[in-house]
Amino acid sequence: MEKKRVLVLDGAGRQCLPIMRSLKKAGNYVVVICPTRCCEGYFSRYADKRLIWPDIYEDERGFYLCLLNYLKANRCDVILPLGDVTAHLVSLHKQKLSEYTSMPVPDYDVFMRAADKAQTMEYCMAGGIPCPRTYDVEKKSLEEIIAEVPFPVMVKPRRGIGAVGLHRFETQDMLRKHYDAVRIKYGPLIIQEFIPLSGTQFQAEAFCNANSKMTVCMVIGKPRFFPVTGGTSTCNITTDRPDIVENVRRLLEGIKWVGSADVDLILDPRDNVPKILEINPRVTAGIKIGFEAGIDYADLQLRLALGEDVPVIKEYKLGVVLRNLCLDILWYKYSDKVARKSTVPPFWRFFGSNIKYQTFRIDDPFPFIGFILGNLTKYTKPGAWSQKVGSDIKK
Repeated sequence: MEKKRVLVLDGAGRQCLPIMRSLKKAGNYVVVICPTRCCEGYFSRYADKRLIWPDIYEDERGFYLCLLNYLKANRCDVILPLGDVTAHLVSLHKQKLSEYTSMPVPDYDVFMRAADKAQTMEYCMAGGIPCPRTYDVEKKSLEEIIAEVPFPVMVKPRRGIGAVGLHRFETQDMLRKHYDAVRIKYGPLIIQEFIPLSGTQFQAEAFCNANSKMTVCMVIGKPRFFPVTGGTSTCNITTDRPDIVENVRRLLEGIKWVGSADVDLILDPRDNVPKILEINPRVTAGIKIGFEAGIDYADLQLRLALGEDVPVIKEYKLGVVLRNLCLDILWYKYSDKVARKSTVPPFWRFFGSNIKYQTFRIDDPFPFIGFILGNLTKYTKPGAWSQKVGSDIKK
């Protein structure tokens, strides 16, 4: 493939690191966008150029204007949005941006089918794809839902990132008492059947070509996550689950998905069936595990954006472990003794040919410094720590 000039939009996300490395190793010219110098992408040796733009989480319009002006003034073959907000923005403005560059994202209506948990769950329930019973409070009254759903229940924003806005309510009275406050803070909500957390959690890193045919689906077990009541995975391991692959295929091909998608699932211990919880319509922070398992997701993105054939990849290395060490330490601190003793792989196993880390790599060590500096900046803001460690979870 001819070498290209690629604009990576998420320099403050860990997922940019293996993407940038792959692009640069293939001989492409890599430009990374960062909200500050204190982030992973800015410190990576695999960036040819680093640009500081407004933080998209604080100034989405400012970010978009920088992007549009840059594309008008500079040749750019492909832009790669890797995070939730950049993926949403690029899909929303796909028609305009396509005048200047190419991008591996679906049209906006398709993007929203995946980003909106209510639409995702509605599709699963209508098609018989295993998922928790889910209620859209915009379509059914709270009291009607309370009369039907067993407690405890999970309440989630229809759109959200990680565990932000996730609430568990044990009783009807607690749900009635807090529902309005949660709705005001996080916007439209869904109410979902609670699946016992004793079931293994999974995620499927999938990729669909321009015709919405799934060409890749790597299944990952999530033995540890933080907050411990449900949140971001702190340790992942590649595994083989054909049943999950088939259900993910039915879902993504059914909604006409294009590009990268991460599908979260949980094994329901009541019937031993893995059930789909949500689609994250983006590249995840832990995508490095795919590269370590033998799947080059950067090459897939580039091929899709440029209209090239996207290869079908059915095999990948099993048993690859990827850790987010900082969050894994928090998991250990807040988990109980039984979980610490029984977790597989063991928490105290830090080294081995199959054990990798999200941010650190010998041939590109400095992004770890950017990761530390970025988190010091983020978590020292007033109130930031309590929000990040899951104080939103109510019981």
